[in-house]
Amino acid sequence: MEITCAQMDVLISFYIEGDLSKALKQKVTEHLKQCPACRAKYDIIKSMLEDLKSSLGENKEEEVLSSANTQYKIFQNNLSAYIDNELPAEENIKIKKFAINNKRARKELEDTCNIRKLMSESFNKTKSEARHDFSKNVIKQLNPNEEYNFSFHPVLKAAIAFVMTVLILSAIIVFSLTL
Repeated sequence: MEITCAQMDVLISFYIEGDLSKALKQKVTEHLKQCPACRAKYDIIKSMLEDLKSSLGENKEEEVLSSANTQYKIFQNNLSAYIDNELPAEENIKIKKFAINNKRARKELEDTCNIRKLMSESFNKTKSEARHDFSKNVIKQLNPNEEYNFSFHPVLKAAIAFVMTVLILSAIIVFSLTL
């Protein structure tokens, strides 16, 4: 399977960071050897990253990454409370600003909101469906072609009538004996 130039646009940054599997890394390397346009993009991106790293300096880069990781962990820890509107106003604003300025945080916030929305819709749907007779639905699912009459069996009806008759007669006898 050959890698296309469109796929390379996505894979270049992963390739530079070393985040590809061995097999995929080899295919990207082969494509870069064969495609001058993709090789030019790769060289430009690589050069820009190296310039950025050198301008930040090694210690500065580590500080920035450490600070970003700490801020992201705070964001993740407060995300649920933020969505549920349970944070104080100051913390709420911090989370909002971080999500606006951080693409990864924004994506996680959107995904979490979408998951919660789907869960809520699913719960509401299930709640409304639960109003129907559960037993009837189960039996219909197991035997969809058979019709079921959910009234009492005639023998059971006769037994209930007999018991009711005995109870009524017993009550009449007991009542008449007490007078």
